[in-house]
Amino acid sequence: MRTQVSFIFDDGFAKSCRRIAEIFEARNLQATFAVLANPVGFLDEYPKGNFKFWNELQARGHHINPHGYDHSDLSALSFPEATRKIDQCLQYFEDHLENFDPSLTTYPLTYNRSTPEIEDYLLERVSAIRTCGKKGLPTSGLNHVTDLQRRTFTSAWHGPDFCDTHLLDHLKMAENSDAPLFLYMLHGLDDEGWGPLRQEGLLNALDYIAESSSLFYAPLDQITASLTP
Repeated sequence: MRTQVSFIFDDGFAKSCRRIAEIFEARNLQATFAVLANPVGFLDEYPKGNFKFWNELQARGHHINPHGYDHSDLSALSFPEATRKIDQCLQYFEDHLENFDPSLTTYPLTYNRSTPEIEDYLLERVSAIRTCGKKGLPTSGLNHVTDLQRRTFTSAWHGPDFCDTHLLDHLKMAENSDAPLFLYMLHGLDDEGWGPLRQEGLLNALDYIAESSSLFYAPLDQITASLTP
């Protein structure tokens, strides 16, 4: 069995997402972008895409996931406040992203942090979530059958410096795994965002996956399509 590799590009940095989409399209691949309903006040020095842009990318075959109403750490909020922000986020996506269906989407949590109560609340509404629990510490990114059954995926990542070497090392590890899914969280390219990936590093990673006999790239939503709540 080959391991599916999926990347999620968080936060919606417009310049990076435009270039990422072009790189993926040149290889007949679909990228996944986790974006905010209201990014104002979060890393404003890096312009974010708007929903006209996200609809354009979606029409080109890419996947747009809800990342939050804003970039609040839901695990640090009261449960009523956290659920209010989740509801605001999902409603905004329903109103602004064409054909959005919460039950068919993955919800990658900001900071990869959550609580059991927040996870339960989300899993009643969305197909799957990406979280590393209350502490939000990175994992190997390897997700096994039990994780798929729970519809709760953990992720590897690296920062605040460039993550090129870390990503490639983890792809090599995934190559020797029997896990059905390897998930890696990314942000922007080159000079955008926290823990960025060089454009050359993305090209090298996609080359490595394409040349591997035990890995293949696919958007996370492909594996979650049958995991609806």
